[in-house]
Amino acid sequence: MSKAKEETNKTDSLDHYIEAEDFKSKRPSLKVIQQVLMDLAEEKKTFILGGLLVLAGTAATLYEPRLFGRAIDRAIIPRDVSLLGQMAGMYLGLIVCRIIAVIGQQYVFEVLSQSMMQKLRLRVFSLYQRLPVATYDRTPVGRLITRLTNDTSAMSEMFSSGFVTLFGNVLFILGSIVWIFSLNWKLALISLSVFPVLLFFSIRFSRLLIVAYRDSRMRISTLNAFLAENILGMKIVHLFNRVPLHFARFKTVNDSYAESQVAAVRVYAYFQPLITWSSGLGVAMVIAAGGAMALGKGPSAFVQPGITPGELVTFLSFLLALFQPIREVVDKWTMFLSGMTSAERIYSLLDWETELSEAEANDPEPESIPIVGRVEFQNVWFAYEEENWVLRDFNLVIEAGEKVGIVGHTGAGKTTLISLILRFYDPQRGRILIDGQDLREYAKRPLRGRIGVIQQDVFLFSGQVQDNIALWSRPGKISSATQQSLGEMGFEKNLDLTLDERGSNLSMGERQILSFARAIEKSPDLWILDEATANVDSDTEIRFGRALDRATEGKTLLMIAHRLATIRKSDLIVVLHKGALVEKGTHLELLRLGGYYAKLYRYQEAVERRDDSALVTPIL
Repeated sequence: MSKAKEETNKTDSLDHYIEAEDFKSKRPSLKVIQQVLMDLAEEKKTFILGGLLVLAGTAATLYEPRLFGRAIDRAIIPRDVSLLGQMAGMYLGLIVCRIIAVIGQQYVFEVLSQSMMQKLRLRVFSLYQRLPVATYDRTPVGRLITRLTNDTSAMSEMFSSGFVTLFGNVLFILGSIVWIFSLNWKLALISLSVFPVLLFFSIRFSRLLIVAYRDSRMRISTLNAFLAENILGMKIVHLFNRVPLHFARFKTVNDSYAESQVAAVRVYAYFQPLITWSSGLGVAMVIAAGGAMALGKGPSAFVQPGITPGELVTFLSFLLALFQPIREVVDKWTMFLSGMTSAERIYSLLDWETELSEAEANDPEPESIPIVGRVEFQNVWFAYEEENWVLRDFNLVIEAGEKVGIVGHTGAGKTTLISLILRFYDPQRGRILIDGQDLREYAKRPLRGRIGVIQQDVFLFSGQVQDNIALWSRPGKISSATQQSLGEMGFEKNLDLTLDERGSNLSMGERQILSFARAIEKSPDLWILDEATANVDSDTEIRFGRALDRATEGKTLLMIAHRLATIRKSDLIVVLHKGALVEKGTHLELLRLGGYYAKLYRYQEAVERRDDSALVTPIL
């Protein structure tokens, strides 16, 4: 075993990629079936047309063995060549009808499937856009992608292939049983004597297949989650020279998925010979008993009434054709349950729709609720998990139009304050007011429409520069104010430049400028900067500051900063430590106080002067 593999086994668990509900082995609930039927009802005309085509194709298939038997008894044995030609023509007609029906039903159900999945994918993606942001902090991206791709694909296959085969084969099995009983009920009972055993093993193997396929779907969800995370983090993998280790981790996930697939195939491989043996046994008994009837050999009570050679051929044809649909029914029933399980996973997500719709029903448009900019925190307590408090009894008043700097060590709660203002989360205790109104009384969408945020970590989409600024609200067009600010900050790229994924063909500074341009284009009432100048050079920072002063004139501005020089001119500076406000005042007031801020400021000055004697003083 390689060193990387050993390290993986000792220190790494991949359980966080796995969804607990995927381990549950339960049949689809009545609620899910009702939801599927409701969606199916929207395509009822297409569904009815497809069902009629399945009926037509099955009827043509059922009549073929009957035609063979009549051809033997009425044309071949009597040597009636003209009638034989007529029956050959009838057979060709049946084949043409069956081909047309099969092509038609495949096309119709594929159209039905794609139409349903198109609508379902739109609903799921719309839901993703409306889910609480906290959902994305705790849910692997790959798992969400699996819902939108693999699960909808499983449902699509259920409708386009599984349902057609299942419906058609069930009709064929029932029709065949009726035919063979109408031909000779004694032979029918003999041939069907193997069915109880076959039914028992079919149910048993179908359950095993359900478990195997369910496990396989869980493993592909895990694989997708792992891939999504590690592809995005590939630079870090190379930077820390962890390629062998991460390859070993991927091999673990990949091997797990491969093993689950092999397990499913293994179950199916055991089932196939059982079907073959059962069909062979049934046919052998019919040949023996049917032959005795045709020859008149055996007890009179059994061989009377007799059976013609054509009827025996018809019987055997039905019997031989009967076992293949049984095999396919078990297979497609598993596919059907697999699709319904995927439907259950998707509809469990869509259960959020009602709650979200009710919350958004009365949302005004963003422009309809202008914000003056007064922000107040009243006894706010907040924790991401249980009672691990990130903010503790936090109180702060920010007057409208104030420029406020927020300072504190990593984990002090600075970014959490911003997340609460944006209502990515709500506090467990206390409340936050904007312009005297409880933040929870604001609808999230219009609230965020009036707040402009510039973050250190800028996310850019594939597309043109101008589209990334306006975010497609006005394709191919941005405001003159935004264009002026771009020029002031020294952005020299063309606005119609096409960006690579995440803007990788721009420098970090250029990406930061685009983040600022987004905020200007939004024309917000409240500005928030989260380490916005961390990735720009000094010259760009000066340009950035000038553009920011002009854009935020008369508006409330909150600035999170590690470099204290960027917030010296703030009207108010607040200092956080372990979730509590420990100092506040202007730059000069805090220097005179001689506390945490003063020590940190002098420390940073010493770093810039390279004064080693000042670097040994502890900050806290």
